[in-house]
This record gives sequence, structure tokens and C-alpha cells, in this order.
Amino acid sequence: MLIFLYGQDTYRSREELRKIISEQEKVCLAYGRASLNWFNFVKIDAKEKEAEILEPVKENANTSSMFSEKKLIIVENIFCANKEEQEKILEFLKNKDNAKDKENIIVFWDEEPDGKSDLFKFLKENAKSKKFEFLQGAKLRDWVKERVAANEGIIDGQALDRLINYAGSDLWRMANEINKLLAYDKKIKTENVELLIKPEIDINVFNIVDALGQKNKSRAIDLMGKYFGKGEDEIRLLGMFVYQFRNILKIKSSPAINPGLHPFVFSKTREQARNFSFEQLKKIYYQLMTIDLDLKLGRIEPMAALELFAVGL
Repeated sequence: MLIFLYGQDTYRSREELRKIISEQEKVCLAYGRASLNWFNFVKIDAKEKEAEILEPVKENANTSSMFSEKKLIIVENIFCANKEEQEKILEFLKNKDNAKDKENIIVFWDEEPDGKSDLFKFLKENAKSKKFEFLQGAKLRDWVKERVAANEGIIDGQALDRLINYAGSDLWRMANEINKLLAYDKKIKTENVELLIKPEIDINVFNIVDALGQKNKSRAIDLMGKYFGKGEDEIRLLGMFVYQFRNILKIKSSPAINPGLHPFVFSKTREQARNFSFEQLKKIYYQLMTIDLDLKLGRIEPMAALELFAVGL
């Protein structure tokens, strides 16, 4: 059996890989052994190999186990191997006398495969393949709620929105932040999210805010379009705007006081504060809060609301 797990969301693809390994460990228990061992399990990482990937795969796939259960062969980052090695693996997989038709499980795991390569096309067509894209919108909300519930916690809607705004689609970070919040209180509230979680502002958000501060509306709209083109969620951008303008307000009020920001973020935010008057910032912050409420009530579309916000400044 061939299995192909790939995509940028490595948290979920790793979870899937662990499930496969766990299933094989259950088979081992049925044969009276505590776990997988070198008789029936091999893991190869192409990043750690200078050249040879095929031989250990071939050797393990074509060697009979001293027991009757399937062998599990995991190959990670095969698309990091050189082209010649990928072609050898492809020819091996295409040969019907080899692993594809035998009682083995060969799993290929990769974060960023070469979608144009022949090996990728073969695995897509012939393996049990699954692509793991970053979760967005309702799917991300459901994942967070399920994760919290699985750890015997509860989270209210506003806290959920704030957590997603702060942590985004990085499930490695999200899982850690959920664990931190639940360790503090099994009931996750908005104030706890704001107390314990620090949002990550990337340079794109800084650039958009810079454009807004310079009254360069066309540049702000263009940068927002590029931001969305990367697959970022509109709600996340709104959350970043709220967070950044709130920090600008704080620094505008007390320029010498760092409200707990990273030194680079503090320096950049202090520069941005010079582009806005105090009255402008209060008006902007109120507008963002209104947009946030209207989105929750379903009165407006997120992208249209953000574009109107940028144009209206």
C-alpha cells in the first residue's frame, strides 16, 4: 500500500502519520510484541541522506519479515533528494513486482513537494494521497473547539475569535497556546487570551498600516490584496489591525513606555504612531470595533468591510 501525505499544515499531516504508526503498533501487540522494531519498521529522511534513498527502501520492501504482519516504511522529504534519486524511486514504485503490490505500507511524507515532478504525479494518481492545507474560517474554528473539548475545556465565542486572530492557522502554535490557556483556566475567556497570548504581527501588516498612516490608499488596498492572495484570512487581518492600532494608541498616549512588545515591534509601532493624531486613532479604533461587531452579526462581508475601511481613512 502506498500512502502520500503532504502540504503546509505539518501539524495535521504529522498527526496522520502518528495514527498510521499507532495502527501498526496495534498489529505488533496482536503478535505478542510491545512495539515496532527493525524487523518491520524503517524511517528514512531524505534531508539526512547525501544520495542513497532507494537501496534502504528496496531492501526493506523486498525482504520478507520473520513475522507475517506488514512492514511499515516511512520516507520523509523525498523531494529534497536529487533528481536522479527521485527517478530511481519512481521506477521502483512503477515496477509491479516491487512494493506497490506487496503486503507492505510505504508512506511518503513531505511539506513542500515538487508538484511538477513525475514522482509527485505518480504518487497523486497511485497512492492514497491527502493534502493538508492550512485551516481557515469555520474549519479552523471547529478544530480549536474540538481541541479544547478534547482537553476537558470550554471556550466562549469571543475568546475563540480572539485566539484565532492572535495565533492564526499555525496549529503547532495554536496547540501550545490552547495548552497554556487550559493550564491557567479550563474556561477560556477573552481576558485570559489577551493576558496570556501575544499576537504575531508580520511585516505585511506593518506595511499596510504604514500605507494607511501615509494616506496611500491605493498601496494599502494593493498590499491587502497580496496579503489575501497568500491565503491569509480576512478575520485574522482585522484582528491584527485591532491589535496594532490598540498598541499605537497606547504608545501615542505614553511614547516612552513599552506596553510589553518585542523591541522591534515597539520601535516600529512608535514610528507609526507619528503618522496619526490621537483623535484619528480613537476614530479608527472605534471603526474597527464596529466592523468586528458587524462581522459577528453577519451584516457585512469581511473583505469588503476592510477595503471600505482603508478607503475611508
